[in-house]
Amino acid sequence: MQSINNQTLKIISTIILVQGGILLFWFFTSENFFSSLGFSTLTNVSFWAWCSAALVVVLYVWGAASISTVSEHMFKFNKLKYLALIGALVSGFFEELVFRKLLMDYLYEQGFGNFIQVIVSGLAFGLAHLVWGGKALSAAVNATFYTFFLGAGLALVYIISDRNLALCIVAHTIVTGLIEPGLIKSALLNKLGYFKERT
Repeated sequence: MQSINNQTLKIISTIILVQGGILLFWFFTSENFFSSLGFSTLTNVSFWAWCSAALVVVLYVWGAASISTVSEHMFKFNKLKYLALIGALVSGFFEELVFRKLLMDYLYEQGFGNFIQVIVSGLAFGLAHLVWGGKALSAAVNATFYTFFLGAGLALVYIISDRNLALCIVAHTIVTGLIEPGLIKSALLNKLGYFKERT
């Protein structure tokens, strides 16, 4: 189990370093980094946008909690969990900037409607998480399938909130903070089968 913990620690640390490094680069090279995120206008976001974000969080976390390793580590506070919370914050910012702000705004500027934006954002998000499968095809399919729905849900939140990225960042951070490091450990332990936990 110690080697699994060490592998999980290395994976989360790598995510923090890589995504955090790119975020720092964007921060130092962008003139309006924080203003583009929407935190200053978060209080103006509609009640329905908050409800949709809460629904995405509850449904995804509820589904992920059916994996024993995820439920075991959801509220288990130790060195891995604290690092996972930092990772959740970093990936919440980074992945929402990439898959919602940059990708969806680009599609919007190219004249694509909301439906296409949601589907493409969800697909890109799902495919980016294909790597969680490692060498196991079933785990890769599982990760891609479920993260497609999370990505599509967050894309809907982005549209419902009038493209306020802050709400998506908050929702994404809560989801990742709750399900990690359990989900990474379940992938490393080869517990992810096709659409369900491998027994």
